[in-house]
Amino acid sequence: MPQLLIHEPAEAQTAPGAIGPEQGVIEEARRRQHRRRGRAAAIAVSTVVFIAALAWAIGGGFNASPPPQGAPSTASVFQASDSQAALFNVRLYPYLTVGRAGWCTAIEEHGRTGTSACGALATPSQPFVMVQGFGECSSRYSTTIAVTTPQITAVLVNGQRRVTTVPLPGLPYGLRGARIVTANDSCTPSGRLPRDPTGPTLTALDAQGRAVPQPRQTSTPPQATVRSWRYPSRAPSGACSLSASGLTGLSARGGQVASAIRPFPGQIIGHAFLPCIATMYQLQGMPLKAMIVLDAQHPGAFPAAIPGFRPVPHAPGFFGEGGSLTAKRSGNGWLVVGQGSGLTQRISLLRHLTVTLPL
Repeated sequence: MPQLLIHEPAEAQTAPGAIGPEQGVIEEARRRQHRRRGRAAAIAVSTVVFIAALAWAIGGGFNASPPPQGAPSTASVFQASDSQAALFNVRLYPYLTVGRAGWCTAIEEHGRTGTSACGALATPSQPFVMVQGFGECSSRYSTTIAVTTPQITAVLVNGQRRVTTVPLPGLPYGLRGARIVTANDSCTPSGRLPRDPTGPTLTALDAQGRAVPQPRQTSTPPQATVRSWRYPSRAPSGACSLSASGLTGLSARGGQVASAIRPFPGQIIGHAFLPCIATMYQLQGMPLKAMIVLDAQHPGAFPAAIPGFRPVPHAPGFFGEGGSLTAKRSGNGWLVVGQGSGLTQRISLLRHLTVTLPL
């Protein structure tokens, strides 16, 4: 069964200095999501009306009933091509929670980012990396996005319709995606989505058309002991440390530190990234979050490039993903800063941080 994912609600607010699993998606990403949620956007894709207004995270393979008798039943996938690639994409970026490796996915339509979900890792034993659905009761259809491992070439929907998986620009390491549109039968008689809406039953298929079972898994295992702190206390010692100097007006508000870091217990497809420390700062009234990120499979080894991060123009050694994260290499880790007033402020903090990696 594909795991139930953690949806990052835009309206969830976290007090300054409090860092927890709910901050796996940087607050700026939440603000972008909040601006987009609640705005119904009717998009014609493969002759099916796609409405992205209210989003929820779902697990495929649950015992959902087929569409009611007489209701339309369709399944379609967006086939990426040169002329259509800008219409649909799934972008992968690290789940930035101290002591736990994982991925977040952001769904993009027509170049705009919609909903996101976090928590999974790509491993050979999990054919579905993530399954995410969205829709609204005023639409006759719901959309489900499935991200699969490279060996999964198709998804069987409700035991009836086969949907091909395709490579997408935002999916590294050979991962594949499928866009599935089905009849919307999750709404209550009063016209509301239930608290825990169901979705279609999904079965992963390999190149020979054989079903690949999805083991039950709730989350990736923690790889460290994590301790939190809040100003005026000092950060406890751990496997990594961060310090800042020479930046007027900067203050540390709290954070989390990992110790007793363990390698990921299993094989990972491609690479994954493990935050070992996160510190919340405040500068000129703006919150910034600084993190040291290690290779999850081999902590202390030189980490691979972070998918989706590209060199920042006119700023050698700095990388960004086009949103609210900016990074640079530091020893055998990545130093990542999120939020702030913009790219200039994040780079300024990166230039004034000192990293210690005793691994």
